[in-house]
Order: sequence, then C-alpha cells, then structure tokens
Amino acid sequence: MGQEIQLLEETVNDKSVNIKDIFLLLPDDVFPVEEISKEDRSLLINHIGEDKAFDISSTPIGVCDVKNGYLNLTGSQYDWEMCYWNLRDGRKLVAVNNSTETGSEIRVFFYDDGKLTEDYNYILGGEQDYKLTDFIDISQLSPKSREYAEQQFMNGTYHLYYQLPRNGASITISIDIYELVDHDENYDDFYEANKNVILKWENEEWKR
Repeated sequence: MGQEIQLLEETVNDKSVNIKDIFLLLPDDVFPVEEISKEDRSLLINHIGEDKAFDISSTPIGVCDVKNGYLNLTGSQYDWEMCYWNLRDGRKLVAVNNSTETGSEIRVFFYDDGKLTEDYNYILGGEQDYKLTDFIDISQLSPKSREYAEQQFMNGTYHLYYQLPRNGASITISIDIYELVDHDENYDDFYEANKNVILKWENEEWKR
C-alpha cells in the first residue's frame, strides 16, 4: 500500500471516536459544493434535520448514523457520503464518496491515534478488472445494442458510482448506462438489464 499522505494534526479521544469526530477531522476541500470549515461542521452537527442548517451550509447533514459509522450530506444534485471500517490494529479505514456527473470521486483516509491521514494510493474496493457483463445482462440486448455497448465500455466511455455501506460492510458499485445506450428508445432495455457489483469486506480484504 502506498504511503503518500496528508496528515491532519487533530486529536480526539480514541476510545469514544465516532463518525462525528471523523467528520470534523476531514480537510475542508473534501466537500461537494464548497469548502466547509471545522467550525461550520460543528454547527451542522448541532442542527441536523433543522432548516437552520441551510444557513450554515448549502449542503447540511442529511443522515448521521453514529451506531453504524455513516454520514451523508443533502442539498446537492449528487450524493456525498462517508463511512469507516474498523481495523484489527485499532485504526479506522475512512472513505469519502463524492458523486459527480462523471462518476464517484473517492478519497481514502486512515484514522489512528487521534489523527487522520489521507492515502492517495489506496484503492477502495481493491484492484478490480471489470467487464461489461458485470453491470449489464447483455442477453437482454439486441445484437446492435450489445455491440455498441461493448465498444463504449472497451473505450472507457462509462462512469461508475459507488454506494458506501450504512448497514453491513460491503460496497455497491453501479454503472451509468446512459453512455452505453445506442438509441434513446432502447434505454428501457438497458435499464432492465442493469445490475450492480457488490464488493465484500472480508478479513480486511475486498472480495467479489
């Protein structure tokens, strides 16, 4: 695992650290629409579900599930979420998922001893060699639609979206089928043929 890192010099009590604490440790530039300072994030935590939160930020907290280590923001066209996995050595693997019109932008951090360290080389979900058939049941497509979709996929003309777990530990990955559809009238066929990839977190490894 690469160790090119950014260190955030903050401390919290490791024994009681939760998703709120980690939310406060994130760098200001990790948020979807605009930077949110630590001070404003503290205010957002105190006004979850209140209209007043929109006076603090255009993307206030939507869900803050302390028990399951999950938090997301609302108010944006695309989803923004974060969660963490507890590691055997006492650290936490932290993921931030910022969905955009060109797919998910993932940033990964490790929480250890009150500090949050960004790892630019860690690949959330591990090294995966995806195929079109992982996301599309091509048997439901016409030969022409299948050929077009295969060419688009081979050329990398597609976007992948991650869904972080609120329950359990698995990541769900979906594909934006829009770039794969040859004609608008065939969109429903692609929609019906669409499927997701589930990446399971087992023994601190990603498995399909």
